[in-house]
Amino acid sequence: MSFPVLIVSAVVVAACSAGTGLTSPASVENVTRTYSVYALTGTSNALPAAYQYSTETLVRPQLLASGQLNFDVAFDLTADGKARLLPAKYVVPLPPGGAPIIGLLKMTAAYLQLERAPLTGYTLDSAATASVGETFTLQLHNARCIYGDFFYAKLTIDSVIVSQRRIVVRSLVNRNCGYRSLTEGLPKD
Repeated sequence: MSFPVLIVSAVVVAACSAGTGLTSPASVENVTRTYSVYALTGTSNALPAAYQYSTETLVRPQLLASGQLNFDVAFDLTADGKARLLPAKYVVPLPPGGAPIIGLLKMTAAYLQLERAPLTGYTLDSAATASVGETFTLQLHNARCIYGDFFYAKLTIDSVIVSQRRIVVRSLVNRNCGYRSLTEGLPKD
């Protein structure tokens, strides 16, 4: 009776666990997206001020009825017109349903030259300031992956239109658990 359960468990581990080198084949293509978000402060509640990277959705940050947050990173502006990246737990430190853990890492490489996410060096759940042209890598914990794997993403600030309190962001999300490739197409690693 327990024999089929053991087989199913072994298949699940083999198919999903990138940490053991048994990563399942990538199934979601990496695509670059460009979008506008508005500053969290000083803008209408009808305008998107955050992005949920695991679903690649623009949203206005909310605490849902389930106690979960509907976003991964919110955006705001500094007094001198720079973008502020605000991980979910920075905005809402103790939501009743928990919040995703987001690691941010400012990169020296330009957006197009950044082809693979680093494994270490991320600052978890802390705000970061970004000037136009600066690139960040994101490590998304709790991103619907099992066995401790992460999603990785990169973003750059293409422009800031201070008069509209609007930030134009370009990003690419690798939604394949444990894969670190940050180039377009179906990732190989």
